[in-house]
Amino acid sequence: MKSRLIAIAFLLPLVFVGKASAGSVEEKKQTQASIIPKEKPSGREDASELVIPEKFSNRVKKIGADLYRVGGVTIDSKLQIAVFPAKVNQIIGLIEYALVTDSGKIHESFLSTKTKPGDVHVAMLLLGVKPPRNVSVEIAWQEDGKWTRKSITNCIAQYPLEVASERENKETEKSFELKTSSWTWTGSRVRPSGGLAADELGSILSLQPDPDALSLIAPMINTSRFGSHVWSKQVPKKDSMVQIFIKPLSNKKTES
Repeated sequence: MKSRLIAIAFLLPLVFVGKASAGSVEEKKQTQASIIPKEKPSGREDASELVIPEKFSNRVKKIGADLYRVGGVTIDSKLQIAVFPAKVNQIIGLIEYALVTDSGKIHESFLSTKTKPGDVHVAMLLLGVKPPRNVSVEIAWQEDGKWTRKSITNCIAQYPLEVASERENKETEKSFELKTSSWTWTGSRVRPSGGLAADELGSILSLQPDPDALSLIAPMINTSRFGSHVWSKQVPKKDSMVQIFIKPLSNKKTES
């Protein structure tokens, strides 16, 4: 199992920020090969093969045993997880998004990615996620030679607006942890032109009501009373490279 998980990480797409030199590419390969997901197989008898609708067949590539690629997203059908790269975009100040594309609202997002929201959307559809559905979202990064992996919600805090509304650094003694550990996957709306709204606007994980984001924090933050910021001591440095892990959760209420 361990060797399989290392192989999965090694096959993750090298879609990072900026132009890479030969040395930096090799470094990224070593970095990615060190990420070992902790998931156990889903136990589904049919999990080893994805059912790929004909309309997605030209977008999906099989790259290994139980491994598939959709654009910048790697899917493990056995572990039921989608993985793609991102970077730390913002640590100080108000945030309204946990993840956007680098052409999205990066002035108010914790993370950014070059991965197309449409590719993430298709990956989750292939994993059987029908909105609304609860999903877990985690990030992993390397620091001092060791890898850390945690829920993105453990990286974000809330604060009363009246406490830090005039401060650039929103982190105060009155900041408190998010009262959630999952996200509601809503998928992307389709424009009349046939394009996905999420691709146009770049919104992936939203901390505020946003009908065009792929996923919303659950429960939704009361933005009339509270703001959100990044826990500066619980995340890697700005511009650090990370990996995003999205996995469906059991959601009996929405599936009944």
